[in-house]
Amino acid sequence: MTGGGDMQVRAAPDWRQGNPYQQLLAQALSPLGVDVTFPRGYRRGLPLWRDLRSAPRPQILHLHWPEAYLRRTAPLLRAAYVLRTLADLALVKRGGTRLVWTAHNLTGHDTATPRLDLVFARRLAGLADRIITHGDGARDAVLDRLGADPARITVIPHGTFRDVYGPAPDRVTARAALGLDPDAPLALFFGMIRPYKGVLPLLDAWDALGMQRGTAQLMIAGEAPDPAHASATRARAQHLPQVRLDMGKAPDDRVPLLLAAADVLVLPFAASLTSGTVTLAQDYGVPVVVPRTPGTAEARNAVIADDTTPGPLGQAILQALALPRGPRTPDPATGWDRVAAQHRAVFEQALEAGR
Repeated sequence: MTGGGDMQVRAAPDWRQGNPYQQLLAQALSPLGVDVTFPRGYRRGLPLWRDLRSAPRPQILHLHWPEAYLRRTAPLLRAAYVLRTLADLALVKRGGTRLVWTAHNLTGHDTATPRLDLVFARRLAGLADRIITHGDGARDAVLDRLGADPARITVIPHGTFRDVYGPAPDRVTARAALGLDPDAPLALFFGMIRPYKGVLPLLDAWDALGMQRGTAQLMIAGEAPDPAHASATRARAQHLPQVRLDMGKAPDDRVPLLLAAADVLVLPFAASLTSGTVTLAQDYGVPVVVPRTPGTAEARNAVIADDTTPGPLGQAILQALALPRGPRTPDPATGWDRVAAQHRAVFEQALEAGR
């Protein structure tokens, strides 16, 4: 996205294909005079510094998911990529570009080197001119775990995804379209099926509920990129009663059907600072079950499970199935016009700090 804005921002990495977040933010920033562009391809060596050498040089690098630049899982190789990425970012700043980091996570999901990744995040927090989090709980985690300067952190709500997927039909219509029982309570897991998302603990909790489930059904819908984890999920689910697996990427027009059909969305992730799926559930008024993490402190219409072991998680599901749906309109604070204006203000602060 390019235009005649007075502020040039490079957003990296470019993860627009799998997540609408960056595109929605870039579109909302454009009328505010902020031109957001994205890297073209992947440059070896020092990818961020090499990308930003092109003219005109962006004033700000807006970093989202830095784990994309770590790339390797073996500890020694991961350490080498940590050092390389920190050097890359230092060169970016030396060239005059300011660094704004949106801390979606403290460390990469499913990382095999959590301590190393946390060391990287601490160094990144020290390099960043400004840090954005999507909630007060996430802000506190960045302060406590990363030792960040509180004056550099701004809380901006996660923007709504409602405009991407459109309005939801009524429950009866949605269940008919999906081939679901029109009357049975329905717990839904929706999203990428990866180890940290907690689908296997969810199936264990469902199994442990036994007769307490009554007529309730569990539906697991999402893409499983890791074949081994996909096989483990199928094996665990195949003998459980009242479980339906829909493994595969859901097209956009199916998302409102799933959310309209569900009585509760269950998201037992191992750790998270921010969940776009929680935001999506709140956009459609669906109660959620989430574990107690920094990123779930502000979740609305939610039941917080103390942990994801079968007892606490199962009881949280039963409790949430009894909750009424919330309003089916997004919180005005999550509108992209407001979110973009707050981002522009943070970018201005970063530029001012560099003068």
